[in-house]
Parts: sequence; C-alpha cells; structure tokens
Amino acid sequence: MLSIHRQHAPAARGHVRRQHAHICRAVRPAAQRQLQLQRAARLLTRADPESNSSTTATKQDTSSSSSSSSQVQPGLAGGLLSLPEQQSAAYLFLTGTSVAFGVAALAAPQLLLTLALGVDATPLDVAFTRIAGATMAISAAVEYSLQDAVVAGHLKSSTYQRLILAILGKNCLYLAAFALSPGLWSPVLFSFYPTAAAASIVINAATLRSGFAQAGAASAGDGLASLAGFSVPKTPAGWTYSVFILLYAATVAACYAPEVIFTGQPMTAAGQLLKHTWAPGFLLAGATCWVLADAADRGRLGASTFRRLNLGLAAVEAGYTAVFGWSIASGLAVNDGSSWSNLAGSAGITLYCLYQYVTNDKSKK
Repeated sequence: MLSIHRQHAPAARGHVRRQHAHICRAVRPAAQRQLQLQRAARLLTRADPESNSSTTATKQDTSSSSSSSSQVQPGLAGGLLSLPEQQSAAYLFLTGTSVAFGVAALAAPQLLLTLALGVDATPLDVAFTRIAGATMAISAAVEYSLQDAVVAGHLKSSTYQRLILAILGKNCLYLAAFALSPGLWSPVLFSFYPTAAAASIVINAATLRSGFAQAGAASAGDGLASLAGFSVPKTPAGWTYSVFILLYAATVAACYAPEVIFTGQPMTAAGQLLKHTWAPGFLLAGATCWVLADAADRGRLGASTFRRLNLGLAAVEAGYTAVFGWSIASGLAVNDGSSWSNLAGSAGITLYCLYQYVTNDKSKK
C-alpha cells in the first residue's frame, strides 16, 4: 500500500503544480490591473488641489468629496444656493457681469455714462470710468476662480473663503459709494448698480456658508475666526505681495480723500461717484495680494488659481497705467514726481504679476 502511494505521489504533485500555475495565470491580470490603479491613484494625489482637478494634494486646502460631506455641520448645511450646481451657475453669471461692465467701461465710457447717469461726460469722467472698468479684471479673475473651486469641491480651503470675504467687502463698498451719491440716482442706475452688488452679496454669503460647513465649522463665527491673522512672510515673493497690500490700502484711502493728482479739470458729481467705485476694486486687489503672499510662502504660485489671480492683477494695473499715462500726457493729471512715481508703481506691479504668471507653471511643480 505504501508503495502504491509512492508511485502516485509524483503524479499528484505534478497535478497540483499545474493547478497552481493555472490559478496564477488567472489571477495575474487582475493583480496587474490593481497595481496599475494604485499607481494611477498615487499620481492623481500629486495633482494641484487649487486647480481644475478634483483630486487633492495638501492638508490645508483640500479633501475628497466623501470626507467633505461627512464633515458638514448640520447648522450650516442647506439653505439658499446650497447646491454646487447653483453656486457654479451663480459665479459664472457674476464673472460674465464683471467682464461685460469692464469691457463697456473701457471701450465706450461716454455711452455708458450717458445711459447710466444721463450726463454729458467730461474727459476726466471718461478717464475715471476707464479706471473703474480696469478694476473689474480682478473681480472676474476671483469670481471665475471661485466657480472653479465650487466645481472641484474646494470651498473648505481658507484660500477661497478669504476671497469670498474680500468680494463681500468689495460689494459693501459699492453700496456705500451709491449711497454717497443720491443726486445721481436714476431708474437706470438703480436697475444695475445697487442690485448687482446686492445679488453678489447674497451669492457669496451663501457660498461662504457652504465653505464653512465643508470645513466642519460649528458656526459662521468659528469659520470667520479661523481666517483671521496675518503671518510674517517667509519668501521674497511673500514680502513683495505684502508691500503691494500696503500700496493698495493707501490707494483705497486715497479714493475718499480730496483729489491731488487728477486736477486738470473740476471734479463733477459723476466723477466723484466713479472715483469711489475704484475703492472696491483696489480693496479686492489688496486682498488678492494677501492670498498670493500666503501662496508664495507655501510654494503654490504655480497653481492655476494663483496664476489666474496674478493675471487679473496685471490686467488691473496695465489698464490703470495706460489711463493714467494718457491723463498725464493730456493734462488731466499733474506732471510731477508724485504722478510719475504712481505710474512707475503701477507698471511695476503689472510686470511683477506677469512675471509670476509666466514663470510659475504648475506642470513644472
């Protein structure tokens, strides 16, 4: 009996080996596919969280959609414009509005003033309208970036929450400028000036609420508290953007001060309103520099959001440089050292932001 088992043992072992080889051949393709999926997942996690990608890369700015939904606080969830589809459409509308007004103010300022205010525009009014139009470039850049963030599920990022707060502040200044010029109120002006600002406030307040909910904030107050503070810059770019913040703060203050540069013609009521409308745009530009300073210190200037913001700032300053240079040449602005230093500062910001836009490519990160 023992000899029979010994005779059959080699055949049995051969049969087992054949079965094992057959199983390995069957399992190997599945294992290879699993390995390929794991490699693809690792590559995706390196993607830029502040770009159009829906993947995540940093602890500060991103999380997956599943973890975001699991952290939403009931007290902040729901309400007006709580769905991403609604928020995305709203930001596309705001972006289109900013682009349309900016183009109209730059290309046809006299026609715009006649339709909106019913006044005969002076050359100074025309210059002020074009500057107001140039400031819309940063509004469009920020609003489109927020639409991008909504689609990618990145509203929990402090980057985008700070941009939303800046837009809210911008629109409050728009309403203040309107309130300071009751003599110019007209049905046409009412139909788009305060209503557009109020609509933007509603949209951004609802989106900020969603962002706080995604970030796990127990209340709006907790969410706001998490955004406070300003750290000391750690990089040359961070310091440069911080200097820009101070320049924009001074520019906003100058929008409400007596005019000392554009003195070639008397200031009209329309011109005063237009000058006040610069302040919201420059406030948003300063807040954008705050966000860019933080991005520079984190080595994130190559992300599409920050490249877009740099391009928006460059467009604002390029428009201002062109209009202000023309104003000096035509005698609307004083031709002295203060004007030329102003012009040089604006041109410098333009070139610096363009440099950051060109040299920081996320594909090289």
